[in-house]
Amino acid sequence: MTALPAEALPDLWEHISGARWFAGKGRGGRVAAALLFGAVDPGAAHPVHHGLAQVRHDDGGGDTYQLLLSRRRGTDGPPAICPAPGGGRLCDAAEDSPALAAWARALLGQGEETAAGPGEGWRIERFRRAPSPVRAAHRLSAEQSNTTVVAECDGEDAVMIKLFRRLEPGENLDITTCAELNRAGVAAIPTLYAAVHADITVSWSTLGPTDLVMATGRFPDASDGWRLVRSRAAEGRDVSSEMAELGRALAVVHAAMADRFGTSILDGDQVAARMTGELDDAVAAAPALATHREALAAVFDRLRGRSLVAHRVHGDFHLGQTLSTPAGWRIIDFEGEPLRSAAERRSPDSPWRDVAGMTRSLSYAASDAPGPADAGRREWLERARAAFLAGYGHRDDAVLRAYEANKAVYETVYETLNRPGWVGIPLGAITAMCSGAAALLPDTAERKDR
Repeated sequence: MTALPAEALPDLWEHISGARWFAGKGRGGRVAAALLFGAVDPGAAHPVHHGLAQVRHDDGGGDTYQLLLSRRRGTDGPPAICPAPGGGRLCDAAEDSPALAAWARALLGQGEETAAGPGEGWRIERFRRAPSPVRAAHRLSAEQSNTTVVAECDGEDAVMIKLFRRLEPGENLDITTCAELNRAGVAAIPTLYAAVHADITVSWSTLGPTDLVMATGRFPDASDGWRLVRSRAAEGRDVSSEMAELGRALAVVHAAMADRFGTSILDGDQVAARMTGELDDAVAAAPALATHREALAAVFDRLRGRSLVAHRVHGDFHLGQTLSTPAGWRIIDFEGEPLRSAAERRSPDSPWRDVAGMTRSLSYAASDAPGPADAGRREWLERARAAFLAGYGHRDDAVLRAYEANKAVYETVYETLNRPGWVGIPLGAITAMCSGAAALLPDTAERKDR
């Protein structure tokens, strides 16, 4: 591993703080230290390095972020982020297509094997052979908390390579979940091809073993669930059949998770207390929640005295984590909510967290559709919601409503920090929820700015 010099750190901060995947928006900070692992393929024309950056925030907190940097010499290729040790410049490899393609081939074991050996601090684990050779690679534009690279193979084959940005200690949930559900034969989740693991043992990081990358198959002829359902909401087209099928797909995934990872029981009093604590933290980050604090706490209090079955769950289930394919719905991205800690996301939870995530997402789809929030769109939402719940199975209204409220609180914080123009969607739903309305669809004036 090679430490980057102090003069490179301000440029790295500018790169990191401006990225969509940066989780520290709204907090000042700096890059305190950074290093590079050895190149994945040292013999490549433009070698790609995994790197680490230690971010220190002005409020005293900090995180370790993963970088993917290509080494360039000359004037071709993307602009420099900072000078490279030993000469040349370091660039954002996600914007360097030739470098990305060579990196993808090395990760998937195509061509000469050049994985790092003992002492380099990282290794590649391959679960199965990739479908065909990589021809080209590019970054997927719709990145959020991570970066996804599409490695195009022969024909329609492709491998989706996800680069985890904010690193956390321990195994990555997406990798372990996909590996287990692949073994269980669940068709609704991606096929895992490879993963990159690291052991971060440097003076400024206590991460230890962590995961850097996962590579999975792309589903052919897939349509993004969010775009599909939002467009149908805008057209007023009924989606009851599709939503019932999606509910059944989630039920299959939950059953496999319970079987492969086991179940436990949550104390409703503790869940209510946790949700209320999260609400109080959220009020500090999003003061618009303050007027709803007591009503929301009362929703959470309905969990007291109950016992909730829990197991591993998706943790961040919404339409954007689904794909509609000719073979049925597919579910992706099992990492959990990006603002929750690794310990929280690894803990068993009620499957109703995922169910609530989807009902909230349907509210987003209806709210974001063009036109006023009229009775027609409210009816569309009710039909879609009822069909999804029927497809999933038995419904517990008190538990579902508590998890919906908890999700809407989380959404309000997320939108406040990342997309302020959208904050009216969860806030409008919270207003409706606290008044006892069923539709959870805000009025036109409360929806996002256009």
